[in-house]
Amino acid sequence: MSTTLIIFAKSPIPGKVKTRLTPHITPTEAAELYQGFITDIICSTRKLKCERITLAYTPSDAETTFHSICGKSVNYLPQKGDNLGERMKSAFKYSFDKGSTRTVIIGTDSPTLPLSYIQKAFDALKEVPVAIGPTFDGGYYLIGLSGQNDAIFDGIDWSTSKVFDQTLTRIQAKNKQLYVLPPWYDIDTLDNLEFLRSHILAMKLSGSSGIPEKTMQSLKI
Repeated sequence: MSTTLIIFAKSPIPGKVKTRLTPHITPTEAAELYQGFITDIICSTRKLKCERITLAYTPSDAETTFHSICGKSVNYLPQKGDNLGERMKSAFKYSFDKGSTRTVIIGTDSPTLPLSYIQKAFDALKEVPVAIGPTFDGGYYLIGLSGQNDAIFDGIDWSTSKVFDQTLTRIQAKNKQLYVLPPWYDIDTLDNLEFLRSHILAMKLSGSSGIPEKTMQSLKI
């Protein structure tokens, strides 16, 4: 069975990424931090038992930028669509058209996300058609499918606290079985950033593996 991980990312342009962290940090610092997230997630996910890793990027002219960050270890795919739901539909279609039988999409806002959660999603998709990982703010950090399922992305109030609940409703309306992963956290606000700082410091002091090194350097821990 062919497995594909798709990582959604934005070009780390000052003033365009992690804008809710400013003015607590400068736009340049926010962009550098976000680039660290991307680098750490790419480095971490290379360890997965996954046949293909694709970076789905935006804007459409950013491939050269991402080549300089991620190198040749991943495939590159421009995001297509007017909202997040349409962009995910398009990415899933691309993956399944390429022969994938289990595809998982994650974002780049959770640099400490355990690899085991992503692997659990791939494993679950052998038995159920949908796997999803909720975030504490009402969204989700991961969604995986074993076949195209556009309907679960329709009628969602993206970038709100309703996303996870609305998506569950869409899945249940189709009578689809699903696997729900443990919740995790995104980095969007100052409180999130302070939690991330404390989490990485605790990982460092306890000798934990999987520390996001570039993120740690950006936070000067």
